[in-house]
Amino acid sequence: MISGIICEFNPLHDGHKYLIDTVREKSDGVVCVMSGSFVQRGEFAVYDKFKRAESALNNGADLVIELPCIYSLMSANGFAKYAVQILEATGIIDEIAFGTECDNMDELKATADKIRSLENEIKDKMKEGLSYPSARKAVVKSDILDTPNNILALEYINATKLPCRAVKRIGKGHDTDDVDYSASAIRKNLSLDEICSIKNCEVAVLAKLRTMCAEDFAKIEDVTEGLENRIVDSVRTSVSLEEIYNKIKTKRYTHSRIRRIILRAYLGITEEYSTDAPYIRILGFNNTGKEFLSRMKKNTVLPIVSRYADIDKLTDNGKKLFELECRCTDLYNLGYKSPLPCGTEQRTKIIIK
Repeated sequence: MISGIICEFNPLHDGHKYLIDTVREKSDGVVCVMSGSFVQRGEFAVYDKFKRAESALNNGADLVIELPCIYSLMSANGFAKYAVQILEATGIIDEIAFGTECDNMDELKATADKIRSLENEIKDKMKEGLSYPSARKAVVKSDILDTPNNILALEYINATKLPCRAVKRIGKGHDTDDVDYSASAIRKNLSLDEICSIKNCEVAVLAKLRTMCAEDFAKIEDVTEGLENRIVDSVRTSVSLEEIYNKIKTKRYTHSRIRRIILRAYLGITEEYSTDAPYIRILGFNNTGKEFLSRMKKNTVLPIVSRYADIDKLTDNGKKLFELECRCTDLYNLGYKSPLPCGTEQRTKIIIK
């Protein structure tokens, strides 16, 4: 049995290692679909995707596949949908495993079913000015919805037809001071001199935003109901990203949603790119992962990209998405204290252990 894990490893910590080790106890191997240069919270990944892929391989993963930035910068629903789509497209995954605060699969499935059955009521609640997460919590009334890992688990369950396995998360929990088991705690202790961060290129982001008009922002996914006008006003009257976030924030628009919108605007990711995954991008593998790749080539419904020359074989849509990925990596490279030049996406070789 081969298990699939959807992850960000931003950065990888002991809790992630525990998840991989636990999954491996009942599995023949682990395939990770991992966010690339940008993560679902609407931030730069602190380390580049190849370093994080190598860390994953060093800690028990066998094959690491990229979740392109177009998908990693979506809401939990879109993030889960396309990550699951890529895992299923490999043709070799037998189950999806994830770490959660609640590891009772019956309870998770029941909650996922309840959310799906109450979508109309949730939409009605949103008309009162609530964000989707707040409206969902108000209608479904479940403590499972209090933590992001549980929420993503529910999205994975609804997105896949594959069996799912929940592994109970250890440590103090998400967004705590637990530097052994919380990525956010680790990030707080990292120096901006050593990592990639939007803070290191804030002026560049502000400059890009100031060149955009309401019509430009309206082309960004998740910008609805006149939000583009609120964004323009906030950009024109703010001198920092944090000030922009706070001015846009309302009960209806969460900070994470706003950060994702602003980051997509900086990167030039418009709604036109929101299509199904056109390829499977390999970031790294070990000997077992190499065997998985051989099986994938026989079973997958998508082309596999493991070297730059493979891009020539993609469809026009695939080439367009990869060109976007290259541009986004060039902009990601401005997030280092000493910026990197363009072209690293094309030059960097995959990790082979």
